[in-house]
Amino acid sequence: MINFDDQYTPSWVDYLTGWVSKLPGQSLLFYAGLAVLLLLIQGIGLYQDGLLVHPGINRAQIFLSLAIPYTLVLIDFFDRRAKVCLGELRPSLEIDDEDFQKLEYILTTMQALKTFGAGFLGIGCVFLLESISGSPYQLEHLHSTALSGIIFRIAYMLLWWVFGTLVYHTFHQLSVIGKIYSQLVTVNLSQPRNLYIFSNLIAMTAFFTALLPVGFLIANPWASWNDPVVFGTVLVVQLLALGVFVWPHYGIHRLQVAEKERMLGEVNQRLEKISRVLHQGVDENTLERAGDVNTTISSLIAELSVIQKIPTWPWQPETLRILITALAFPLGVWLIQVLLGNYLAR
Repeated sequence: MINFDDQYTPSWVDYLTGWVSKLPGQSLLFYAGLAVLLLLIQGIGLYQDGLLVHPGINRAQIFLSLAIPYTLVLIDFFDRRAKVCLGELRPSLEIDDEDFQKLEYILTTMQALKTFGAGFLGIGCVFLLESISGSPYQLEHLHSTALSGIIFRIAYMLLWWVFGTLVYHTFHQLSVIGKIYSQLVTVNLSQPRNLYIFSNLIAMTAFFTALLPVGFLIANPWASWNDPVVFGTVLVVQLLALGVFVWPHYGIHRLQVAEKERMLGEVNQRLEKISRVLHQGVDENTLERAGDVNTTISSLIAELSVIQKIPTWPWQPETLRILITALAFPLGVWLIQVLLGNYLAR
């Protein structure tokens, strides 16, 4: 159940995005500046260690510098978009303005303690992956005691921290969306627009999450699908993106199926009732109103056919294409890498 009185402490991300939104100019400028700062810090470390011209290491540093602010941008963007979607759904919500403001807060704000926990779980994934691979991933390309190695390590851990936060943010927001539809919205199959309002947000969440492995594969020349760390990481993120798309849509689908079955049940009851009238007329040889009965039966059968054709998956065709494209990206990048590798090896 949605607890409108549960006004918990916001997370560090919510404080950050709230502060960024108050800065003069576009908030994207802040995140772009953060990317430049991270790249500059890592560049200083590489310069001090004489590795500034190493192409593979440079690509890894660029990926880390871009991926961290990219993840923060996603959280900010998803919250802004969720507010817009909730505003579009407002006329269909049977709650007062005060509860609506509280609902908006719950939808776009994470709990502070749980957010920290998600970040630590993200860092825990680093040690799990390293235990599988047997060594600190890709740090063998840097001197273990060099400044660049330390900075790389910190940035790598920070990326997993914010990625864990993104995962928690995603499941928090999607669970609230599911509760909104199950508790506050009346499903009307003849007016499905309300069921599509959050669909694009859900699809974009899955799409942009699935793009992270693409950047990972492009930026890491050492990445190999034979490496269990590489394969496992890409697979888990893609499955996460798939789950992000299917989970809330399946919940709405179940509500639509229940409503469709209710409507079909009502029509079948009326068909049964009018059939009894017809049978009674045949048995009593009183068919003066047989024409009216026949017309009613034909109308009910037509209504039954219309209801049976109503779709019960709350997305449009282009929304599904977005997901398929996102999930296919890493495979496409891998194929390109293999083809280029074979061509250059000749």
